[in-house]
Amino acid sequence: MAVVAFYLMLGKFIDVSARFMRYLSAVMLIILAYVFFKEDVKAEFEDQHGHFHENREEIRHEHEHEHPNGIWHTHEHRHAKTVLTLLGIATFAFFLGFAHEEEFVILALAVGGADPLMLMVAYAASVAVALIGITVASIKAYSRIKHRIQRFKGYVPKISALILLLMAIALIFNTA
Repeated sequence: MAVVAFYLMLGKFIDVSARFMRYLSAVMLIILAYVFFKEDVKAEFEDQHGHFHENREEIRHEHEHEHPNGIWHTHEHRHAKTVLTLLGIATFAFFLGFAHEEEFVILALAVGGADPLMLMVAYAASVAVALIGITVASIKAYSRIKHRIQRFKGYVPKISALILLLMAIALIFNTA
C-alpha cells in the first residue's frame, strides 16, 4: 500500500508513466549489474576467521592463529570492503518493484467488484508460496551439487551481472 501511495505522490511532481518506470527500472538493473560485476568473492567464510563484517571501508585487525605444529601467534587479518549490502539490495528491490503492476491490477479488480480481502490473501499466499518454494528448492539443489560447482563460485557474480544487464536491455527495448 505504501508503494501505491508513493507512486501517486510521485505522479504529482513528475511523469511516472509506464515508459518512465520501465527506463528507471532498467537503469537500476544496470547499476545492480555493475555492483555484482565488482563483487569480489575470493574471501570465503573460512578465510575470514569465522566472521564477517558489513563494512563500507576495509577493516584490519589481529587474530590468534594456530599452526599445525601447535604454535600460536597473532597476525593481521583484513576484511575487504563490502560492495553489496542487504540495505543496498533492498533499496534496489524497492525501485525495481515499480516495474511490476500487480498492485495496480489488484486495485483494478477490487474497484471492479472483487473481494479486496480475498485478493490480498490470494496474492500474498501465492507470492509467499512461490518465494519459499523457490528458496527451499534452490537450497536443496545447491546442497546436492555444491561440491561440483565450488570451483566456479568466483564467476557467479559475473554471470548474475550479465543476466541483470540482459534484463535491463530487454526493458529498454520493451521486449520484456
